[in-house]
Amino acid sequence: MEQEYVKDSYGILDIKVQLSAGELVDVEMQIGDRADMERRSTFYICRMFGDQKIIKGKYKDLKRAIGINILNFVRIKDSKRYHTTFRLQELEEHIELTDAIEIHFIELPKLKEEMANHENPLDRWVMFLKGWDDMKLLERLSEEDPAIAQARQALEEMAADPRAKEIYEQRLKAIMDKNSDLYEAELKGETEKAYNVARVALLEGIGTAIVSKITGLPLETVQKLQAELLN
Repeated sequence: MEQEYVKDSYGILDIKVQLSAGELVDVEMQIGDRADMERRSTFYICRMFGDQKIIKGKYKDLKRAIGINILNFVRIKDSKRYHTTFRLQELEEHIELTDAIEIHFIELPKLKEEMANHENPLDRWVMFLKGWDDMKLLERLSEEDPAIAQARQALEEMAADPRAKEIYEQRLKAIMDKNSDLYEAELKGETEKAYNVARVALLEGIGTAIVSKITGLPLETVQKLQAELLN
């Protein structure tokens, strides 16, 4: 990724491929959590499916569209599984309407090393992505999987390229800075919300100790806010 695009996106990778059977696949890797990740992924996969040309009205010729989201954060909080797959289904009886649209989420933090089954190819790849700086682990994975051995070699070649390394480090810094800014903005928003709740509660005559407890603000802060409201 060229240097001028370092700050353009939260993602690391976005690959669109067509499999030998014709299926269309969009692969994305994301470091930072994004709002509406599910809707975003659905939008792109549906657009990919809908952009196909229909010849003589033969909808059966439309190829499946598959989204694969590899995330370095937890997004599907209702599931403990690190790999979840979604399709269109009837809600009550879980009858599948079609397999034309399929979206995968692979959440790296959910798979711990002690839980990984090295006989499972997906487990091996997830451990590779999680442990790219663990030489002992990479050695083992490379012995187990020739494809991972190729990926490891490519990674080592990239690490040896001063320009590639510089771009990577600048990109990582840009992502960390952006994450930090978002965290600070969220924290500021939560604090302002707590202040607003405290003001309303104090005007209603609720005691400072209780207001401190329900808002999470320090008692001294609540007492100062009460004094300001009385003046």
